[in-house]
Amino acid sequence: MLKKICIFIILVLIAGCLASCNKSPSSSLESYPSNNGTESSSIGKLNTDSLKPESYYTSYKQGVTTGKFLETPYGTYFSSADGYLYYSEKGNTKYIKLCNKPDCSHSSFDCNAYLNGSTIGYYDDNIYYEESNNINRMDMDGSNHRIVKTLYEGNINNFGYFHNGYYYYIITKGGTMGALGNDDNNLYRVKVDDDSKPEIILTNDAILQLRMFTIAGDNIYVIECNVDDTKFTSLYSYSIISKKWLKLTDNWTGAGASYIDENMGYCYLKNIGLYEYVLSTNEMNLVKPLEFENGGTCSVFYRPDYIYLIHYNNSSSRYMNQILYIYDRDYNLIDSVKFDKINNRTTAGGFMSDAGNYIIFASNFKGKPDYYIDKSEIGSGNLMFHKIED
Repeated sequence: MLKKICIFIILVLIAGCLASCNKSPSSSLESYPSNNGTESSSIGKLNTDSLKPESYYTSYKQGVTTGKFLETPYGTYFSSADGYLYYSEKGNTKYIKLCNKPDCSHSSFDCNAYLNGSTIGYYDDNIYYEESNNINRMDMDGSNHRIVKTLYEGNINNFGYFHNGYYYYIITKGGTMGALGNDDNNLYRVKVDDDSKPEIILTNDAILQLRMFTIAGDNIYVIECNVDDTKFTSLYSYSIISKKWLKLTDNWTGAGASYIDENMGYCYLKNIGLYEYVLSTNEMNLVKPLEFENGGTCSVFYRPDYIYLIHYNNSSSRYMNQILYIYDRDYNLIDSVKFDKINNRTTAGGFMSDAGNYIIFASNFKGKPDYYIDKSEIGSGNLMFHKIED
């Protein structure tokens, strides 16, 4: 059963990380045709009142759609499974296809917004994306696409994401992480904004059974899918500085329900509860017992202000029966709400990310975000989903 859950979360993660002319791009954006005409919008200027440290925008963030949703100083960007890149000024406002080409229908491969569902990243006022083994760069308004790096030759897949000016990746001949046919046990990275070549930063056979990797400070954390169905996943650490490789625990879970920063690890183990792992002492403690009567699975996302736990039941229509539980960082339950915006049992959708004052949801991961929660309503008794304008 755990192996099936492992495969499910991998698929969700993969289903499932910006050179402008100046610091305040303001090019006009033509959205896709709507009703009787073509609407337009423009990228906003830097909002210095709410500007966060650069690393907030450039670092990897835990999420269902790894490397697909970006919060930047200029707005939010989403690389959808429908192939197009969408832009929203505030995350909870209208998402438009990021293209300013005159007379573009925004429905073909030559549209500036078409990225084929690529992983995206933000760095130094540019959008970067990986496609066909190349690192590409575009301006913040979606124009001026160009190849800046070639990772390797050949028609071979890779999985990776952008983090603080690098693209980290593994080569997946089998098509995805942990698949049969993968024979490259290296983790690579390449700087996106210089002339350097890709470098190997880790070699270990755990890469062949990789479920996810994350970076925190000078350490890489590798989550390995356990071939034993009776066990959870294994968690390893690797120091980029000392080159030391350590197994931390065999009681871990995937990236859809775990998070690691420079001091602590956090995870949810199915129908047991929420754990903390103290990296300095290698102590793992159950801090919030949680058991659901109807079983199911959970995704858990850790943010500085809240912990978001999404529970899916065991039915075939799991996405139609998901409930969002919101905890503070002391593990007190603050609020909960059912996400009942999915009408088709074969459709996958739900939590996307949070962006500033909002929690972003999509009723279909193959479309664009279409619902949000206003964080100011958490704990008020009036928590609800709001529709993002079309």
